[in-house]
Amino acid sequence: MSFFRNKVVIVTGSSSGIGKALALKLGEQGAKVVINSRGDGKLQQVADELSAKGYDILAVAANVGKLDDCRRLVDTTLGHYGRIDVLINNAGANMHGRVEDTDPEVLHLPMEINYLSALYMTRLCIPALKESRGGVLFVSSLAGIHGLPINAVYSSAKMGLRALAECLKAELTGTGVYAGIAYVGITENEKGKTIYNAKGEKFVRPDFNMLGMQTIADVADDILWMIRTRRFKHVFTFPGKLQAFLNSLFPELVQYLLTKAYLRRHRGGW
Repeated sequence: MSFFRNKVVIVTGSSSGIGKALALKLGEQGAKVVINSRGDGKLQQVADELSAKGYDILAVAANVGKLDDCRRLVDTTLGHYGRIDVLINNAGANMHGRVEDTDPEVLHLPMEINYLSALYMTRLCIPALKESRGGVLFVSSLAGIHGLPINAVYSSAKMGLRALAECLKAELTGTGVYAGIAYVGITENEKGKTIYNAKGEKFVRPDFNMLGMQTIADVADDILWMIRTRRFKHVFTFPGKLQAFLNSLFPELVQYLLTKAYLRRHRGGW
């Protein structure tokens, strides 16, 4: 029997990308999946697509960067299924631009989407997770290991998830609740994926191809493996593992290399 069979799993930010792949794989494994996005119409399309496969799907439109929306998402899940077994804090969005170029009025966006959403959802789900002795997993990235120039606000939010996961691991000791954090490496783009610019405007992220890049499906498989095995931390891909290794032993070298790359790209040379 699948580990996830009949478990109620909330996946935030699941109308596309990694979140949608997680919902698909959870549905295949017999989970009762709560999918979520802000509700731009795409969410219902995904719900219909997965329901047509015979999966048990509940779609809840909510901006998880807002506390009231998180309350509604959790309450709706409990009202429909009566329990929560797993929370996957997957919602996220990048912001591209230097700190000094970024409009102060939009600095809150990556923090709300990447960090506050996870904090709100986790806080609200803890009582239910204690009852089910379930788990919570945070989806971070390599930007959460060492700050990346031109991605400062995003990196800050992802680094905040590390502190949150580490604190929860201690605070939930003895409750039977699992907490974990996934450092996702370079992942293939879903067509049409958008990120924010320094003005808070969305634009389509250019396609790219890098050595060691994972497919979205492989990332979803690794995340579910972490939950099944209750793995606390895991860095995805060989380039990611190398970055984490170098950062743990030679952080000044990593800073030097990132600074050099930044200067070459944005100032025309070293």
